[in-house]
Amino acid sequence: MVERVPPFRIRVERKAPSLWAVLFIFLFFVGILFVLFLRSPLSHISTITVTGNHLLTKQEILHRSGIRQGMSFFGVKTKDVESNLHRVNAIKHVTMKKKFPSTISIQVTEYPVVAYIDDEQTLIPLLANGAFLLSHPATSMWRTMPIFEGWDKEKASFLELTSQFAHLPASTRSYILTVRPMEEKPQYVVLRTRGEHKVKVRIDQLAEKMKLYPKFLKQPPGTVHLLDSIWFTPE
Repeated sequence: MVERVPPFRIRVERKAPSLWAVLFIFLFFVGILFVLFLRSPLSHISTITVTGNHLLTKQEILHRSGIRQGMSFFGVKTKDVESNLHRVNAIKHVTMKKKFPSTISIQVTEYPVVAYIDDEQTLIPLLANGAFLLSHPATSMWRTMPIFEGWDKEKASFLELTSQFAHLPASTRSYILTVRPMEEKPQYVVLRTRGEHKVKVRIDQLAEKMKLYPKFLKQPPGTVHLLDSIWFTPE
């Protein structure tokens, strides 16, 4: 009896897909989806919030920041936006944050207003850094602050004065009603105070010498001379 010999079959082992091949395919499709996302409206800025502003409007801040709704979310660089806004005289500090996928938030800190400049019946804010904002006239709620009267804003003495005045403590500024130039001596200034005093002082010594004024608060109406010599003259 002839035994039948089963045919010889070659077993073909199937190899598992390479891990690198799977990873490449995955990254390829992720890349395609990312490109489609960048081209879609979903990657554009849809919401911009601005907080901390009191003098500047949201529109002014956005204009100076260089960003707007509809721009690419990934095309906005935080460092560039903050650098643009730091050039604005009224802004002391700024922080920008990005929230994926389409939200931008800007937090600003403005320099406080320390006085107003009377410019043809328009009150211009003077800030704590010595800058003044021509495009932001005062509202009635701020008119209790000191007012500069009779000054030429183009003169170097005025720029020195605003710098000196900005360095006065808030408690000292609160005593002052008006700041006027001394007609016969342009390097001097006359301050009228709430205590019915006139204070005469050199512009370049204003911040230093006005520290002495609180010592005269109990004096009757008159003139306080904070010059090389210091004395008081009653009315």
